[in-house]
Amino acid sequence: MSPDDGILKQDLSQEAKYSGVYIISLLFREKAEDPPTEVLSRKLKERFGGVDVVSSSNMRAFALTSHTVTYSGGQKVPSQVMLTPCARIAKPLGDAVARSQFWDCPDGVKLLESCPWEVMIGDFLARLPPQERGDVLADWLEIALSLFPTCEAVYPHASGKLLTPERALNNPYSGPPRFVWFGVNARFFNVQNTQDSLIDTLGLYAIGLPDVQYHFRGIEPGKVVRHAYNTAIYQLENETPIQSGDAIDGVEPGSSWTCQYERALVQPVREVLDVATGKHAAGKRV
Repeated sequence: MSPDDGILKQDLSQEAKYSGVYIISLLFREKAEDPPTEVLSRKLKERFGGVDVVSSSNMRAFALTSHTVTYSGGQKVPSQVMLTPCARIAKPLGDAVARSQFWDCPDGVKLLESCPWEVMIGDFLARLPPQERGDVLADWLEIALSLFPTCEAVYPHASGKLLTPERALNNPYSGPPRFVWFGVNARFFNVQNTQDSLIDTLGLYAIGLPDVQYHFRGIEPGKVVRHAYNTAIYQLENETPIQSGDAIDGVEPGSSWTCQYERALVQPVREVLDVATGKHAAGKRV
């Protein structure tokens, strides 16, 4: 696989799994002041309603009593959101593949390397339905960014997407699809020694849904990227209605593209909805 400026070696030992704990790093050039627990609790209550403080020291955690998870035996447990104190980043964020895919942030690698401080926010005990979990994460990110005005960049680990705070907050969607804006990254690769391209999404797997994949030639990649995001949103909004063997509209008038579920062609290994782009399809399919 090759991005525009180099050859990347695959590591197919990497496997992407459902994220029991979803982490987003807020990045800073200088150490940020941590907001008081009382302020965090108030902001969360304004958005979520019932909120209990679970931990108010070091990693702070809050139970969202309006978003409960039902475990075996019928026990209902509130999902939780958390954040860490602002601290120096322990190890560089993003491997070579991730750093080649910062399409939403000009000079993304430079920005990433200029921010040695981070606050990690996220959720846990959050085996909520994908729509509900995506909604909660989008709300929590908006709240956190309102409390950290010196944040320079947002890096959701599961998607490998890098955004400025302004872009993260300028979310054009409403409801659960807001998750796609930051939690799903459409990646683009040229296939070495061919005229083929590959576009896939990375991030839906983290909330329990398959990502989307296209192996193609002869189509302007930007059109496929838009199709990928629209397909991801459709799958999230409608609880993955597309089945193997189904056909969906392509990017050209009257075109129809067939779908099947399979293992991803590009790391990390995970289930994807492979979309065969009709006469533009590349590669072999069973």
